[in-house]
Amino acid sequence: MFTDLAQIFDFTFNPFALLSLLAILVNLSLVLLINLKGVKNEANSWFVLLLIAIVLWGISEFFDRSSASPLASLFWGYIGRPGWVFIPVILFSFALSFIGVGDALKSRIYQFLVFGPAFMFLFLSWNTNLISNNNISNTVKEAWGWTIVPVAPYFLLFIAWLEAYFFASVALLIRFYLRTTDEVRRRQTKFIVIAVLIPIIGGSLTDAILPILGVQVIPIAILLTSVMSIVVTYTIVRYSLFVINLTLTANTILDTMSEALLVIGPNHTIEQVNKATLDLLGFKKSELEGQSIRRILPDLESWEGLLKRVIIPLKERKFIRGFEIDFITKDGKKIPTSFSGTSLVEKGHLLGIIGLARDIRETKKLINSLIAERNKLSVALGEIVDGVFAVDREGRIILFNPALERMLQIGEDEVLGKNANEVIFANEREKRILISDLLAKGSAHEDKVISVKNNVRMLKRDGSPIYVDLTSSTIAESEEINLGAIITAHDVSKEHDLEEMKIDFVSMAAHELRTPLTAIRGYLSVLREELQGKIDEEKVSFLDKAFISSSQLASLIENLLSVSRIERGRMKIEKNPVIWEELVSEIVMTYNDQARQKGISLTFIKYKEKIPKVLVDRFRMGEVLSNLIGNAINYTNPGGKVTVSTELRGDGVVTHVEDTGQGVPESAIPKLFTKFFRVSGVLEQGSKGTGLGLYISKAIVEMHNGRIWAKSVLGEGSTFSFSLPLGKSDSTHDQESQVAVQAESIVNPAPIQKRIFLKNGRKVS
Repeated sequence: MFTDLAQIFDFTFNPFALLSLLAILVNLSLVLLINLKGVKNEANSWFVLLLIAIVLWGISEFFDRSSASPLASLFWGYIGRPGWVFIPVILFSFALSFIGVGDALKSRIYQFLVFGPAFMFLFLSWNTNLISNNNISNTVKEAWGWTIVPVAPYFLLFIAWLEAYFFASVALLIRFYLRTTDEVRRRQTKFIVIAVLIPIIGGSLTDAILPILGVQVIPIAILLTSVMSIVVTYTIVRYSLFVINLTLTANTILDTMSEALLVIGPNHTIEQVNKATLDLLGFKKSELEGQSIRRILPDLESWEGLLKRVIIPLKERKFIRGFEIDFITKDGKKIPTSFSGTSLVEKGHLLGIIGLARDIRETKKLINSLIAERNKLSVALGEIVDGVFAVDREGRIILFNPALERMLQIGEDEVLGKNANEVIFANEREKRILISDLLAKGSAHEDKVISVKNNVRMLKRDGSPIYVDLTSSTIAESEEINLGAIITAHDVSKEHDLEEMKIDFVSMAAHELRTPLTAIRGYLSVLREELQGKIDEEKVSFLDKAFISSSQLASLIENLLSVSRIERGRMKIEKNPVIWEELVSEIVMTYNDQARQKGISLTFIKYKEKIPKVLVDRFRMGEVLSNLIGNAINYTNPGGKVTVSTELRGDGVVTHVEDTGQGVPESAIPKLFTKFFRVSGVLEQGSKGTGLGLYISKAIVEMHNGRIWAKSVLGEGSTFSFSLPLGKSDSTHDQESQVAVQAESIVNPAPIQKRIFLKNGRKVS
């Protein structure tokens, strides 16, 4: 575009260009001065940004006045337009920050509404002739440089927008000047207002209004802006505009405090108050300062209390914290406060008292609400019949209700604050329950039940037992209030005694029935052998049926005795290493004839890998397998199949008994392993089971530290599975059962006597 510098610059001396150069130097110097003397704050940043915009404008104007051609002048005009377009919005942002409402600057809405039009005007000035006339054919050479006439069509709209932000900035500063009571801030604001008005008024005339009217004068807005910079520079040096002033800082802190500040003289007069005091009590500053402190006290009693508890101790150089006292507002309302104070001493002489009063109305409401809730809780805990106690996260008792006092015959004052393990003794099947068993593991983030323990034996003060169901719970806020658990104890002593009586009766009846029944079975067996071949087949079948019925009755008696042993924890098992697949195969073989007679396919699928020996009681686990396989055959229709399989899973062996029988309703599955449970409906028809087989099986499996479960689809079949851990035997020994019994059965298990009868090749009807 340009072939040599002569086309860009006119090297003849132009004194008007020096005015622009002066503006550049002045504003650059001010940027350096503010960075050296100022601090990093928001107002500082905005003002420095304003100066940078002025410098950019000045550089553009300096080179524009030195341009050798209209095209070069237009080029430098493009460079400087971001400067003078953004000056008004930057000045407005500086004013907001200076008066203390700088938070608005961070709003996206503010940034869009204020800076959005500025970017639009800049875009239009660069790309159209609407804001700035970019047609160089209208350029006229004046003494101070190049001037383009006529003025652009919407230049007046731009000037109106620009002036609106200028005067809005001045209005904010003037409003702040009239409201602030700090003299330093007033002086600062006054000089800034004067400085800003100089370029607004003078510059608007020379660079905007007169050109619009067709009067061409030298544009001196940049020079007048430099005058503003010089005035602000004076303010910076003279009144520390951007340097932290200790007095100003202290006053600002006092005005922004949320607590009411009272400076009380030695003669009990109020020397100084802050804005929070005036807001709290509703007085004006002149109505309090110089008045006696009794002016804001409701009565003589309050004055005597303040004098005795606060003023006299503070005169003795003591410190007062958290003294509750009521102050009275201008309209006569009492306001409870928490008053803290200290003495103001200089060279050993008491100058006065500085006090801080914090409004505690909401706090007292909260406390009263908490007291009311606590009283309601105390009444509720006192009325309920279940025992309740709570412990903290270290296990110390923090609550103990009257019902538990009566249950354990222990007073609340004897246990509060003590570790629960020291005063509460509870056992579950001869195993001591520690408080750590009832606490949540890790952090609690919701209300939940931690542990449920049934039929727990607790000891009273005199050592006599009481039986309870313990439920331990926690809440989501437990960590914040140092709560470990809330434990309820429901007294089930009567139910326990009744259950003991039932067990005793069943055990006694079973023992009494077993002796004559053994004799009956023996006589029937002998009679059948003696009459073999002497009587017809019909009579022989009568003897077989009588023997089978006696065997079933014997099985029932054995089951009842097993239940009695389980309930009392007296069932013993003898663990020995067993080749598991041999035991399973043996039990399956005993049911081959029964399955064949019913037209059912019974198969055993061995695991593809070798299963290590399992440490079990061979006889008891044979009972479990017999119960499951017998049930599967009983509840599978002719033409169906029963499949027994084993597999290794984790560190244990799992055995499955799967059938294609009638299945179990989903609602009945949770109750399958409970005592005396029978599925009602079609599954119950023709079944002679006692509802004890699955209960006993579950107990035996759990005595081996295993687990038993069932899956079933009604009409399609069921799968009963149990797992046993793999292990090695150190020695053969008896082991006491410690199983938490929760299971019963739905069918009649295949009794051991029946298995023996099948082994002997007898037919089963």
